[in-house]
Amino acid sequence: MMTGKFFFRKIKETFLAWMRSGPAQSLFLQRVYGWLEFALGWLALKRGRPFRAVDHFCKASRRVKTDTVSRQRARANLKAFFQSLQKPESSNEILADFLRTRYARALRSRFLRQPFPLNVTLRGTLLPLKAYDPVTGEKGVLLLTYNYLFQAFHSVYRTEELRQYYWVVLEPSDPHIEDPGYALFGGWRVVLQAGNPVVRSGLRRLGDFFEPLPLSSSDWTDPDTFCPLPDRTKVYDLIMIADWSRNKQHLWLFRTLAQIRRPLRVALVGAPWQRRREAVVAEAKKCGVSDQIEIYERIPPEEVNRLLNLSRVNLLLSRREGGNKALYEAMFADVPSIVYRHCQGLDQSCVNEQTGVLVNDAELGDAIVAVLSRPRQFSPRAWALDNAGCANSTRKLNDRLQELSRARGEPWTTGVAVKANRPEVEYKSQQDAERLRPVLDHLRRFLRHAGN
Repeated sequence: MMTGKFFFRKIKETFLAWMRSGPAQSLFLQRVYGWLEFALGWLALKRGRPFRAVDHFCKASRRVKTDTVSRQRARANLKAFFQSLQKPESSNEILADFLRTRYARALRSRFLRQPFPLNVTLRGTLLPLKAYDPVTGEKGVLLLTYNYLFQAFHSVYRTEELRQYYWVVLEPSDPHIEDPGYALFGGWRVVLQAGNPVVRSGLRRLGDFFEPLPLSSSDWTDPDTFCPLPDRTKVYDLIMIADWSRNKQHLWLFRTLAQIRRPLRVALVGAPWQRRREAVVAEAKKCGVSDQIEIYERIPPEEVNRLLNLSRVNLLLSRREGGNKALYEAMFADVPSIVYRHCQGLDQSCVNEQTGVLVNDAELGDAIVAVLSRPRQFSPRAWALDNAGCANSTRKLNDRLQELSRARGEPWTTGVAVKANRPEVEYKSQQDAERLRPVLDHLRRFLRHAGN
């Protein structure tokens, strides 16, 4: 016999499959989807499943692009949930419900089977920035990157106990604040990197339930890794550092190259994400420009810097970004950038007369020709050294944590370690890595058992 839960799930799966096939821009379908997710959230609440309710309300708010009644009601419910995050009894209900889900069990199994210390660091994406001091009770600091790992963190750790010893700094990879993973941090002291304008607008909409800090993942670039190299002759006219997903808009670049009268040399640096390189090559061939591109895949940061130094102009054409590290890597390598003006989630203040130009959909070809014709007009590294980089960002984070700790009457005598994104998170110095290694042993005490 078909249960109500199974019935709704089958309707939703069928509808989402149809939406993905093309008609997702229809206002009518947007309304239908919004009401479907809102109804599922309401039913989850009635069944005593608060995490599932938050998940559905997030989808109704995030995926519906028009201001429908269902989206308004979903956001009202989300605001109530997120505003209660500092109430332990409410947060524990959401966390307890999450831990009952199949997804939570799958995450726990995936990470706990890893050898130490990969199980503790969630395969290198959780980084201790400061140790807990058992003598004074001064809290330590943990950095957690990538949105999907916010849920993994609670799956793997007994976070109800761990929060007594640490602040947590969240570095989101997705600009949307409507993420059920955030609802699991009730009772925690959280600093959320909110340099992304979409994150900031989401916080204003749902309330400042975390302590915001105007930084994003791109602000942690290492200027010693990405820097000008002496005596490098330019080989490539353009470089584009982006995974192979459609969001990065390689096809737009290829169509533009086909319209520019003279052939250009282009370096594409990327990695598989949603698509493989063969799909990108096929698009280039279809546009008749495959002979103009050279592809580099999964290369180390030093090689990325070398290619930047061999290139005249960097391209960022994404439709949306959580924090584009490649843009700042180009800046520190002193390479100007051409950036898509309508990239959702990009803080456009970093694209200015020193660093590059913003372009609309019809302007890319003209912008490429113009920027290539005046390479000495820009000074991106000088701007980046003043406004970004791992040293500047560490100072901002440390100042904020010190301010918040002292406002609560708590000690703050030791600063956080300097971390850098190259492109994944790591310590700037090996000395900090050695000094903070004992924190991993402390964290290991709070791992859940595989069956919990």
